Amino acid sequence: MTNSTLRRTAAIGACVLGALSTHPIVAAAQSRPATAPAKAPRGWVARADAGGNNAEVRLAEMKPGFHVTTGPATIVFDSTMRASGNWRLEATLLLYNPGARAEGFGVIFGGRGLSSSAPTYAYALVRRDGKALLKVREGAATRTVRDWTANAAIPQWTSTAGASVKYPLVIEARADRVTMSVGGTQVLDAPRSELPTDGIVGLRVNHALNLHVDKVSVRPLTSR
Repeated sequence: MTNSTLRRTAAIGACVLGALSTHPIVAAAQSRPATAPAKAPRGWVARADAGGNNAEVRLAEMKPGFHVTTGPATIVFDSTMRASGNWRLEATLLLYNPGARAEGFGVIFGGRGLSSSAPTYAYALVRRDGKALLKVREGAATRTVRDWTANAAIPQWTSTAGASVKYPLVIEARADRVTMSVGGTQVLDAPRSELPTDGIVGLRVNHALNLHVDKVSVRPLTSR
């Protein structure tokens, strides 16, 4: 997917969803203002965790999509991409060799004040060992909703994995549940009351990872 398609998806999502309310819920203590690194796709910014340096994060347009290389753990977002009510967030991510480290990467949602001194958001991550996590950050505090859990549907990085491993992630907020799926298989879920769901959506990429973002989109869902 091209960067222009990403932008169109964000714009369409914003129009369909209308004026969105956001509710504080998760955030790492992050003290540096968000910045747009050189060569970043237009509209996207990186925000390193507290103590991290935004200059050590690289965003580069690389069609289809864009590339993210981190030093410190980072959130990456376009503030026009928002969701409220019932919604479906999709992200197709390709992980390049992470070495022996099991660092998490995935999506954020329910984001609010992401460029402030006390951003809040929820996040759903996977990692190279085939495990997934649901977590909330509120200012400097963190709250684990579902701890790292293994599932056979989550690809694992191995020495024979090739240049990259693809992770097709889907998060849905519908009625009273939030679900996380990988490759079409549900791997985690939680009551909606335990997570923020209305607000900015984007990505979270932990320490020293090399990731390609092939697709990020969000759309409303009908109730059922």
